[in-house]
Amino acid sequence: MTVNPPRAVPVPTPPSRGETRRRSPRLATTSGVMTYALIALAVLLPVPYMLQLPGPVFNTLGDYRDKPMISISGAKTYPTDGEIDMLTVAVSGGPGRDTFASQALGALLHGHETVIPTEAYYPLDTTREDVAASNAVEMSSSQDVAVAAAMGQLGKSYTVHLLVDEVVSGSPAEGELRKGDRIMSVNGKKLDSDPDAAQKLSEAVKSSDSVDLVVERGGKNVDVSLKPATVEGRKAIGINMKQDFEFPVDVSFNVEGIGGPSAGTMFALAIVDELTPGAMAGGKHVAGTGEIDPAGNVGPIGGARQKVAAATAQGATLFMSPADNCAEVLKAADQSKITVARIDTLADAQNAVEKYAVGDTADIPKCPADGADPNEKGQ
Repeated sequence: MTVNPPRAVPVPTPPSRGETRRRSPRLATTSGVMTYALIALAVLLPVPYMLQLPGPVFNTLGDYRDKPMISISGAKTYPTDGEIDMLTVAVSGGPGRDTFASQALGALLHGHETVIPTEAYYPLDTTREDVAASNAVEMSSSQDVAVAAAMGQLGKSYTVHLLVDEVVSGSPAEGELRKGDRIMSVNGKKLDSDPDAAQKLSEAVKSSDSVDLVVERGGKNVDVSLKPATVEGRKAIGINMKQDFEFPVDVSFNVEGIGGPSAGTMFALAIVDELTPGAMAGGKHVAGTGEIDPAGNVGPIGGARQKVAAATAQGATLFMSPADNCAEVLKAADQSKITVARIDTLADAQNAVEKYAVGDTADIPKCPADGADPNEKGQ
């Protein structure tokens, strides 16, 4: 076996006393430029995340762009006093817009912003126009449902019709149903004017091998028979539906440029306030959020952390939170500045505002403390 002798490695001669070794000015300059370039690249690098931030706040009892946010005709209305704020979330990034690494890092360090993966909310092929259209549809639907919930709270009757809103290409309904068809019955059971028509139609599709519909089209009744297809393990006939309401009063909303479904509960409260004697808020400044259904049930929303922050910054002293958002709201709220009430229904929200208006906060349902049963109202 042959062993090669070790290679001699030159050892630099240390500087003599009083002598200072200097880096090449060119090397130092190049290194500094590269460092700053890398930092700039990291700061300006787009990342696939969206940021949720506290958005604008709107008083549903007030004006928006110099016009009333809510206008009611066809019934006597009464003066209101105070503010019932609807809250929004501003979104940075998402389809068609970039979020930079520096923004995402800053949001993680800031208490009232949330960083979420874009793909968790939107498919990869979603465009900015798709998002705007979806938000507009949700806002329009929330307005109709808010009026329905308010009518129910006031004991006023109304009718609702179930319409075909969209026919899915390649589905059993293609060529048989049309957009605008009014669904009168399914398998011999009347659906028209039934508030639960959509649910009953869905149940009929799931449980039947054949679905026999009667639809009104152009003033005539048309019989349609469909065989549901199985899509991803579920039966479907391939339509999207919408509800068309007929109310005893006319309610118009001035909300151009505002989207999403979460204003429904505050809209409904404002309508109830305007249609009943006395000022519900009693001059107080309250705010809240929550999606609502025609029966007045309040559901959870996104961006609760941002909304309670916006409400507090705007000066509201009562925040109404859907039950399922309680934990997030309590964690984010400065409870020395704002009282947090839990609401499960529109009746809960009205009760909370009326009690708060007269200073009776002890009986307002509160969000449960950590560890409490989320299905029980804490006090």
